[in-house]
Amino acid sequence: MKIKMKDINLKSTWGTKIYIDIDVLRFTKDVDLSCVEIQIENNGEYEFLEAVEVAGTLAIANHDELKEFALKWIIKNVEFTS
Repeated sequence: MKIKMKDINLKSTWGTKIYIDIDVLRFTKDVDLSCVEIQIENNGEYEFLEAVEVAGTLAIANHDELKEFALKWIIKNVEFTS
């Protein structure tokens, strides 16, 4: 598939994304967005699992804050079995 355009604006904008992997789960936060994306690894590829809105006092700006969010999410949403 080709996209047809008459003109293109070559202005580019850089973003910043941080992520942390815990076992088969990956937590990704783009500093420009207000949600954390949660993915699960399946045969070497990460698949979208859930997006969680994070706003106000829960704002995540660095890896330590993302790790804290991830651990709390795991405690709330993962059932451990033997």
